[in-house]
Amino acid sequence: MKRRNIIIGVIVSLLIITAIIIGLAVGTRKSKSNNPTSDSNPTFTTWDGQSVNLTIQTNSIYKKSLYGINYGPVNATWPECGNTLGDVIEDVKILSQLTKRQVLIRLYGMDCNMANYTILAIKYLRVDIKVIPTIWVDGNMTTYQRQHDDLFANLQQHGFDYIEGISVGNEVIFRKEVSTDDLYKRIADVRQAIRALPNVPKDLPVFTSDLGSNVGDVFTTAVDAVFANVHPYFAGVTAEEATAWSLKWFDENDVTFANKQKKPAVIAEVGWPTNGLSNKGAVASIPNLQTFISQFICEANKKQYKYYYFETFDTPWKTERFTLLEGSWGLFYPDRTLKPGLTLPDCAPTAPGIRN
Repeated sequence: MKRRNIIIGVIVSLLIITAIIIGLAVGTRKSKSNNPTSDSNPTFTTWDGQSVNLTIQTNSIYKKSLYGINYGPVNATWPECGNTLGDVIEDVKILSQLTKRQVLIRLYGMDCNMANYTILAIKYLRVDIKVIPTIWVDGNMTTYQRQHDDLFANLQQHGFDYIEGISVGNEVIFRKEVSTDDLYKRIADVRQAIRALPNVPKDLPVFTSDLGSNVGDVFTTAVDAVFANVHPYFAGVTAEEATAWSLKWFDENDVTFANKQKKPAVIAEVGWPTNGLSNKGAVASIPNLQTFISQFICEANKKQYKYYYFETFDTPWKTERFTLLEGSWGLFYPDRTLKPGLTLPDCAPTAPGIRN
């Protein structure tokens, strides 16, 4: 009987040891899958099954001139999320070659793993990029809560090393889908929740972006940085006049309010379309895009304006849902080719980051 108990005890001990070993192995495997730097042989593919590597092939047609750029992965429109981490890696390879200072990428939402994939791509490629993730705000509270929760899950997973700021909505006041009081309350709630997180930078700004004409004293009070969308195309000016008009408009309507409260002023969107209906003197075309970027980027860099160019790629979903004009603001086509005949200006940005 005693011998039998000893045998049973040995068997139980072996089972416990085996379970511990299996548990450690599974835990290590999970840890590696969540930590890109611990996986020595990661594999990635694009949405159509093409293999993706982590080598950045420098391209002489790219110029490191932009202060920042607005970016949305192709095929990343909720709920049809067809983008992959591999797709975003290929995008970030290009984005990393568009500025001499740290690249600043501004995103438009959290759905379709937009922020998570972007940060993972930055980690895998080991490039110096910071991101502004956005909680999309419209009249749908379910959308807002989903993206709100996704933002905080990303902050918990990745921390703040890759975050330049947090945006709560874009052009919410312009679209009038929620009241300004509701928007400002959401900004305050997000700010409070972020401030309560461990290791959060004290100067991390929380804000929203809207038309420059919607900036005022109340707007400026509600945000940590004034992000204003300034589009000369919708003012109906010519491409030759667009740079002077944009900077003058921004100074008089947005910088003035920001300076009164000693807050950073940023052009959240500025660009020129290449297709679609004309607006008075503003004509959508690649030659006019060339005229605009050749003037605006170098002038803005020389005068140390903070701006996010609108945008990286054309957006076919906007063309399908809205108009050809709405989907034609990219420097690149959706297949990542620079628009034909377009030459990126060669003048380095000098403005400091938003948190400097």
